[in-house]
Amino acid sequence: MKILVIGAHGMLGRDLVGQLSIIFNSKVSCPKVIAATHGHVDITHGSNTSAFIARIKPDVIVNCTAFTNVDACETHISEAFAVNATGAKNIALAGKETGAKIIHISTDYVFDGTKNEPYSETDQPNPLSVYGKSKLEGELAIQEITNNYVIIRTAWLYGPHRRNFVTTMLELGRKNCSVSVVTDQQGCPTYTADLSYAIWTIISSGLQGLYHVTNDGTCSRYEWARKIFELTGDQVAVLPVKTSDYKRAANVPQNSSLNCTKYTSASGHKMRPWQDALEEYMKIL
Repeated sequence: MKILVIGAHGMLGRDLVGQLSIIFNSKVSCPKVIAATHGHVDITHGSNTSAFIARIKPDVIVNCTAFTNVDACETHISEAFAVNATGAKNIALAGKETGAKIIHISTDYVFDGTKNEPYSETDQPNPLSVYGKSKLEGELAIQEITNNYVIIRTAWLYGPHRRNFVTTMLELGRKNCSVSVVTDQQGCPTYTADLSYAIWTIISSGLQGLYHVTNDGTCSRYEWARKIFELTGDQVAVLPVKTSDYKRAANVPQNSSLNCTKYTSASGHKMRPWQDALEEYMKIL
């Protein structure tokens, strides 16, 4: 088996390549992991993507590439769609030509946040932002092009290889005696190490289709921030504010929590609670 990870220098991509390498080094028959960055392939260009994938001839392509700055997407619309939609389409087309399975990472922001409980895979997407719309277009392109795919919707990612909500809170806490965090955005904090293991579980189990995969449980960003400072022991006051009080370019869903029952049932693997994952992550900071 040959696995190509595109977007290998991103927060998730770096964790995934590292975990796959550890898994494969512990086995007698080792698949080959190929880490590709923008310097290797520009997924916004179809011919470049097709030629690169044809040369590698992977069995599985994991697309971790994305334009993830939600607010910047509002003013860089063409770039957002080029990466999140056209890029996904180009990978799917190239993968179909070579017979590769596509593992595509998508987002909770394909939903509008009006549901009062976690979203399942059968719920109708209705993205509010350019980011969400571009990611949904990427999902639909893959589903139209090939049947040999897994689309993984995940949420609120954090990990050791990129600035994230946790590191932002810690930086603000070091500079200030208080931080203001929204109470009316509900979601599922997800540790990249845990998601990387879930991606390997999906690959090794031969699953296909659409799955929601996050750490178990939901919380508000306010509750997440309070847990962060509880774990550090820092005396930082977390002040509650509403989304309407926090000006930003993009509209974001107030409830983007995801129901992961389908993944758990199909794979036999249940993601650990977000609190346990956060505690482990905090130990390496």
